[in-house]
Amino acid sequence: MFTSLRVLGVLVLFDHKMQRDSTNTSGVVFQQLQDVIRIQQQVILSLNEKNKGVVPSDKYERIVSELKEERHQHKKTSERLSQESEKLSFAIGEIQILTQKLEREKETFEKALRSEKTKAGKELAKNNKLNTKCARIKSIILKREDILNEKENQINELHSKLEKQKISLRARLTDLEIQRQQEEYMARVLQRS
Repeated sequence: MFTSLRVLGVLVLFDHKMQRDSTNTSGVVFQQLQDVIRIQQQVILSLNEKNKGVVPSDKYERIVSELKEERHQHKKTSERLSQESEKLSFAIGEIQILTQKLEREKETFEKALRSEKTKAGKELAKNNKLNTKCARIKSIILKREDILNEKENQINELHSKLEKQKISLRARLTDLEIQRQQEEYMARVLQRS
């Protein structure tokens, strides 16, 4: 740039001298030199404009390396999320199967209990001989009620465990979603850089 300015200064002095000589040939030469300087200035300005958007190679390689690492971490996170989702689905499936089984057993037991109570009422009306048998049936009924209570307690425990697992897994999924969004944000920021 300084060289162009010096040449321009020389040309201005040359132009004054040429004007004094007032020959056509020197005017043409002077005009051609001015054209060359103008073209050089345009090329210099063009090169300066092009160099504004250039990123140093070490910075570019560092950013590419960071982007690769982010993608690798994102892939690992996605794989972990997929594994945890599969585990959750499996656990929920097992709990649903157990809950349905317990509900069927409870319904079956309640039907049997109602039936036994009806029979016991009829047997008591018959005679003293059947009182012993009725007492035995009542004992069975009490045992079945204990079993029913125990199964109800198991159902309640399973429901409680299910709720705790849901809360824990929701929190985990939320953490993974936040991490995924952060990774996407970082990837977008790196792409803009």
